[in-house]
Amino acid sequence: MTNQLRKGIKTLKLFYINRLIESGLYNASDDELHSLTLSELQTIFKKTFPPKKIQSM
Repeated sequence: MTNQLRKGIKTLKLFYINRLIESGLYNASDDELHSLTLSELQTIFKKTFPPKKIQSM
């Protein structure tokens, strides 16, 4: 089970890192970006890509 959690966390971190690189805010060679924790990446991601509000009818 712990290996699945590690793999899931690594996959999620890579998703956030790749999206931030694609946005142009970070370079792929930026070591600081790769050293951030999952929580730190989530915070940056949420600030960069705020959730869209659903309009009620």
